[in-house]
Amino acid sequence: MTANAAKVWFDGKLLNEDKVKVSILSYGLHYGWGVYEGLRVYDTPRGREVFRLRDHMVRFLNSAKVLRLDIPYSVDQLSSAVKAVCRANGPRADYIRPLAFYGENGDLSLSALNVPTHVAIMTIHMGKYIKGGSAGASLITSSWEKPTSRSTSLTAKICGNYVNSIIAKKEALRQGADEALMLNHSGLVAEASAENVFMVRNGKIYTPGVSDGLLEGITRDSVMVIARDLGYTVEERSITRAELLVADEVFMTGTAAEIQPVRTLDGLPIGKSVPGPITKRIQSVFSKAVKGQAEQYSHWMDLIDEMPI
Repeated sequence: MTANAAKVWFDGKLLNEDKVKVSILSYGLHYGWGVYEGLRVYDTPRGREVFRLRDHMVRFLNSAKVLRLDIPYSVDQLSSAVKAVCRANGPRADYIRPLAFYGENGDLSLSALNVPTHVAIMTIHMGKYIKGGSAGASLITSSWEKPTSRSTSLTAKICGNYVNSIIAKKEALRQGADEALMLNHSGLVAEASAENVFMVRNGKIYTPGVSDGLLEGITRDSVMVIARDLGYTVEERSITRAELLVADEVFMTGTAAEIQPVRTLDGLPIGKSVPGPITKRIQSVFSKAVKGQAEQYSHWMDLIDEMPI
């Protein structure tokens, strides 16, 4: 154990990362039976703050409900634990990963009876998630189809669901692209591997609806609120790949990616400039909101600790 070992909140206790023990027989490892969240930490004039902390914890518990994971902690308790881990790990901790998963019962049968649930909260330094930067991200249309809502719950952040996302992401990286666009069983746009997708055409903003097979992103919701506050029409509807190719602007949203403009799709350029004017305007307001510079959205931020005087 080192003096500066990262801290992890595990089953109600704050421990050094190297002291957390997880069995090799855990159901979560063998079958992906778990749920997770991702949250961002930002520096603001008041101190470090977490973006939409309670909303993420509510979704965390809802995801667990889908898998019948018994999490014996409330939203308030989980929120307090998130703050404790952030304080313990210092200013470089800019990304938070809560995780709940089935442990082991010595059986490993698919019946998964009498299996304990473990809950962990950890942090890392993530920095920029998509390397495309202000120049915009390059996308390819993945050959891998997004699962349907008849095969799994897509509104829950289930660990096993993201195998599909990882193979799509790796496919994109092998082709030299930044991200993968994923289509649903009807050939319509679902989302990227870990981001929701937006399109701008003729001054209006469109994004696929939940029935198209996507996660109800919290950053997605934030962008829709900001866009409407700015006076834009935002419509949830099915979108074809061809529509994206002729769109004025395309951008992606996610906790890790934040708001990421798209430069190309399958090698074809999107729009006249990247980021486009509407994307750029939304980016600006979002940036102010998460940095504590927009009073209108101050309720989205949760203070971790005070700045030293």
